[in-house]
Amino acid sequence: MKREDPLNDLPTLPLRATPGLHVQDLAWLLPASVLFLLALVPTTLQAQLLLSGALLAALVPCHYFGRHAHTLRAQSLWRLTVIAVCTLLSLRYMHWRATESMPLQFGMAAMVGGLLLFLAEAYGFVNMVLGFMINSAPFHRRSVPLPADERELPTVDVFIPTYNEDAAVLRPTVIAATQLNYPAHKLRVYVLDDGGTAQKLADPDALRADAARRRAESLKALAERYGATYLTRERNLHAKAGNLNAALAHARGELLLILDCDHIPTADFLRRTVGFFLADPKLFVLQTPHNFVSPDPLERNLDTHHESPAENELFYDVMQPGLDFWGTSFFCGSAAVLRRCVIDELGGISGRTITEDAETTLDALSLGYKAAYYNRPMVSGLQPETFAGFIVQRVRWGQGMWQIFMLKNPWKQPKLRLVQRILYTNFAFYWGFAGARLIMLLAPPAYLLLGINLCDTTADQLLAYAGPALLGSLASTQFIYGRVRWPFVSQLYEIVQSVHVVRGLWEVMRRPTAPSFKVTPKGETLDADFVSSLARPFYVLLALTAAAVLAGLYRWQHEPWNQGAIAFVLFWGALDLLLLLGVLGITFERRQLRNEPRAPHEEGVVLHSGRRTWTGATVDASSTGLGVQLSPRPEGFGGLAPGLRVDVELPGRQRRLHATVLGVRPRRDGSVGVGLRYAFDNVLQERLAVDVAFGSSEVLVANNRRRHAGRSVLRSLVALFRHALTDGLDHLLHLRELWVQRQRARAAQRRDKRRTMDGHSHEA
Repeated sequence: MKREDPLNDLPTLPLRATPGLHVQDLAWLLPASVLFLLALVPTTLQAQLLLSGALLAALVPCHYFGRHAHTLRAQSLWRLTVIAVCTLLSLRYMHWRATESMPLQFGMAAMVGGLLLFLAEAYGFVNMVLGFMINSAPFHRRSVPLPADERELPTVDVFIPTYNEDAAVLRPTVIAATQLNYPAHKLRVYVLDDGGTAQKLADPDALRADAARRRAESLKALAERYGATYLTRERNLHAKAGNLNAALAHARGELLLILDCDHIPTADFLRRTVGFFLADPKLFVLQTPHNFVSPDPLERNLDTHHESPAENELFYDVMQPGLDFWGTSFFCGSAAVLRRCVIDELGGISGRTITEDAETTLDALSLGYKAAYYNRPMVSGLQPETFAGFIVQRVRWGQGMWQIFMLKNPWKQPKLRLVQRILYTNFAFYWGFAGARLIMLLAPPAYLLLGINLCDTTADQLLAYAGPALLGSLASTQFIYGRVRWPFVSQLYEIVQSVHVVRGLWEVMRRPTAPSFKVTPKGETLDADFVSSLARPFYVLLALTAAAVLAGLYRWQHEPWNQGAIAFVLFWGALDLLLLLGVLGITFERRQLRNEPRAPHEEGVVLHSGRRTWTGATVDASSTGLGVQLSPRPEGFGGLAPGLRVDVELPGRQRRLHATVLGVRPRRDGSVGVGLRYAFDNVLQERLAVDVAFGSSEVLVANNRRRHAGRSVLRSLVALFRHALTDGLDHLLHLRELWVQRQRARAAQRRDKRRTMDGHSHEA
């Protein structure tokens, strides 16, 4: 049944109370203490096996009933039960690892290697527990309706900062921002051009100065065409934070909506968010999800974008609601509304670190203000198109979070609750995954190749302690994150970032203020397949792991007394081998010519050309074109061909769009797919095109729900195997082809050189 009021999409919950020491901050202490004591209880190996089996068996009904619970109370009960069981299994494993399995009698190499492996596992355990804490009670909000009297509404400034992005990337964002469903006299839109500063225009390099001038002129014309205000400044100081702060001097709105230049807002963005600020005068920031309509490099290069949940949804659909329960959700740089008077009280957007968004939130919380999160996708954004751009973005995030911890220690900030200090520490601690992941990757080669005993154990002990902990971790991950993250995908994301993030974090440790803000490239096109230059470290890891697997097979045959331990590490190494081949698939950049992706879209459509008409429905849409599936009819689709000019009628909308047919493709069911490119006659048609493609948050919600189907561990393992054997091997075959081409080129050079020498000798 369709809801009468689309605003009532979630149970209503109040904003969090005044910061301080809260009951929920201490509510974890009692159960955590009980679990800790249970983990310390000594048992025989047989008793440990029985206890682990019973706990794992208890997870089966928890998983079933938790998935089918109809009330928030029941969902919370099953969730907490899963968390308690898996925490106990992991606690007993970590206690055993610390007290009984450290390789203290196998020499210095074993002691150092064993300690590093234990620290990596301890990191994973602490990270898991903090994840359990964050996700123990996700906090959902519904929109607060706006008052009927427009005079009670606050004024809103929309800031769209840009640095080097093409005007085509900004165009749909500016159009959508200027047609937000909000009183026009209380809304102003600003394009903040940091690529057109006086410093850029006076660049000593004439080519760069001319490029900056032409770009600035195009952005000025774009802003004027759609009713926005163009702003720039003298110098490029303090990156994005400096750009925003410079614009504050020209704006007077009570609220500030910040949008990345590629984040196209839906028409109802302000209607769904402004009410929160009227309901609570202490609210500083309301963050909404970053919803992406283009794939990131992993999704694009492995071709998983249309079938799997987007990578960002783990954070925005699960983690942020969990953080919101503890009053620790934070500003993420875009798709957020901020209260202007608090920014003024802070002295502007914070810019001491390169993650000005989270830093500003910490500063506001330290003054006693609040942050909130509203979990409804209301922007359509672009992911980095290349692996190099993806790494630039992630390294910046990791460096910025470490800077916040080192330069603005949350344990020294006033007015923060205990849990807020813990979680702000965790924001930096999380990025330690890069080092831990590298240690875990190097462990199988250390044991299988070099014979370094990293753990003093037996096969029976691994079965009793490590096996249940691993199965419990998989079960809890599936229960909490399974809807938005398939198994093994997180490992791929972590491995592919690990080497580069470690390098970035080391830079912060050496000089906390050294890292500079690097803009994430957007709107790039890739003319041909190529291997990313950042793939090289993974060749070394792949070679080591492959050698370790071969050595493990040899040792398993020749060391019958040690087959259990070898088999365990061999399986570990084989899984790492599949993951590393998958990583090679990610770093093999695929050809991409379209720099504006089309978002899925379903709406009735009629095409007109003279007296002929064709009916069907839209399939996808962008600000410049439309994909349509036309219904079959007895007389077929005569006359419908590339180059044909058509009028596009969308029933229920007041205006028509004009378009040119780009392509026609018959389908098996008798219908036909048609690609259309708009031919705009005026600004009103441009506005309609943007509204059709990106104007409805209901469409964004529906698109995300289509991809929220879980996948079992077995199916995910099969998918990983497929990606390793196809995409990973494609990468290696491409390298072989490049090597062959290089050898041929060198051979040709040698032949040319010999011919030249022979010619000289004949002349002599």
